Amino acid sequence: MHAAPRCLVVAVQTRTELDAALDEAVDLLQPAAITEQVGISVTRLVPGRYEARLNSNVPPGLTIEKWGNEPR
Repeated sequence: MHAAPRCLVVAVQTRTELDAALDEAVDLLQPAAITEQVGISVTRLVPGRYEARLNSNVPPGLTIEKWGNEPR
């Protein structure tokens, strides 16, 4: 994972790595999301590459998944 302000980029090689990596990213962002009272969005950028970020358009306490620009 590569850290950026309010955002983590997750890169995985296999599907079996994906859930654990995304869970870890959300866990790392959760304290800041609570402090800022925002939610977290997880977006698939390309196969094997995802972005988890704080998102003020997501209600506090929620995490949403997006496939590119479309919510899932």
